[in-house]
Amino acid sequence: MASKMNKLSSFVSFYEPVPSTVAPPQLTHKRPPKLILIAAWMDAQDSHIGKYITRYQEVYPMSKILLVKFVFKASMLTSFARKAVEPAFAYLRAQIESGVLSASPTEPEILVHTFSNGGSTTMRMLYQIFRTQTGRPFPLHSAVYDSSPGLFTFHSLYNVFMVNFPRGLLRLAAAPLVTAFIVCLWIWHNPLRMISGEDLLVKNWRIHNDLNLVKQTNRTYIYSKADIMVDWRHVEKHAEQAAAKGLVVRKECFEHSPHVSHMRTDGERYWMIIKETWGLAILPA
Repeated sequence: MASKMNKLSSFVSFYEPVPSTVAPPQLTHKRPPKLILIAAWMDAQDSHIGKYITRYQEVYPMSKILLVKFVFKASMLTSFARKAVEPAFAYLRAQIESGVLSASPTEPEILVHTFSNGGSTTMRMLYQIFRTQTGRPFPLHSAVYDSSPGLFTFHSLYNVFMVNFPRGLLRLAAAPLVTAFIVCLWIWHNPLRMISGEDLLVKNWRIHNDLNLVKQTNRTYIYSKADIMVDWRHVEKHAEQAAAKGLVVRKECFEHSPHVSHMRTDGERYWMIIKETWGLAILPA
């Protein structure tokens, strides 16, 4: 993991730079985000997340960073997902109560970077908890959606589960079990939907475009047509719905990069998109 990350729980960590009275020369003409909130993809390894954190520390050295991880268990149990996210909400509330962040800013102070459906679930939970606990929507922010959000398809969900199994006999043995599990999920959330309610991905999809919960200056979707875990057409449809509601939307499609691997495919383009997304957020009205 990147340097100076402090743990709040098994799933939540934060970084706070050493205070300085002089901003780095390259940042004097632009206001950096006060906080960068990273909602990682499911079961992301620290070494992989650390590459993004390290780069953010280079691009915005004066910004605080809040990392929230997502694990498979959270996708199955809403109560577990909520408990995992609560330390992140507590950190945000403390930052607001101390005056570091504004409760209802007129200009964005937070850049949210969401990865995959795991990160989308994390942010959906945070949006809901923030509204429930404070009576206000999550503070105005700018957002980047990396490889999300997607909806349920057999093909994509199968690939999500199978990626955890090494090639060979173990993967062959796991295939029928994974298939049976996905079929059970489909039955539970389709023919039995009156009992089960919305599935996790549909709920994410809806809430991320709910303007009563989500206050954003702008958002950017980064996705790929080669992604076998999240269908690029789902991402584009969500972006179109967001734009129809009046959100400022940017779509950046990478033709050949795998799931959450756009930075690895073209890092220069990727970070230019991030910087331009924040730059647009802080332009004078």
